[in-house]
Amino acid sequence: MKPYSDYSDEYLFTSSQHGDDAAFHELYVRFFPILYVHAKQKIGDSQEAKDLVQDTFTSLYHKKAELGEITNFAGYLYVLLKNRILNFIAKKSVRTNYLDTLDVEHYSRDVEHYIFERELKEQIENGINHLPEKMKLVFLMSRYEHLSHKEIGERLDISDKTVKRQIVNALKIIKSKLHILISLFFL
Repeated sequence: MKPYSDYSDEYLFTSSQHGDDAAFHELYVRFFPILYVHAKQKIGDSQEAKDLVQDTFTSLYHKKAELGEITNFAGYLYVLLKNRILNFIAKKSVRTNYLDTLDVEHYSRDVEHYIFERELKEQIENGINHLPEKMKLVFLMSRYEHLSHKEIGERLDISDKTVKRQIVNALKIIKSKLHILISLFFL
């Protein structure tokens, strides 16, 4: 018997279809370097190129029994690899486009706004907690219970004007504490 290197690609593939794994190995040895160079030129990444060529041979090996006679084995193998390269490039393009759509600056601004809002809420709550008790009570009834000046006055047995003055004073105190926070964030 002649050495495998003396046989045509088509003959070796047909032999591999009939269970001759050594014939398939000869095809692998013949074509891997050529296909690798081609894949590397197309995608520019040597490891990805090796993986694509390896995947091409693995796929061919698993499907060889289902395939009929191949009259131009080199052309067939080239088309298989070309399709894998195109799929790889398409997936890479989709992934790149997706990453490009992620606006890092936008998310950074969202995080800054979230932090600012959390700090602002904390400062407001802190400001409310430092109000004198009666002023605090009036303010909470107005802002959290949504009561009118008249309703608050009736509940606490004070005039509407007193309620209004207490709320105005509470807002001034809270705003004075917030001014420091706001100036820190917008410098």
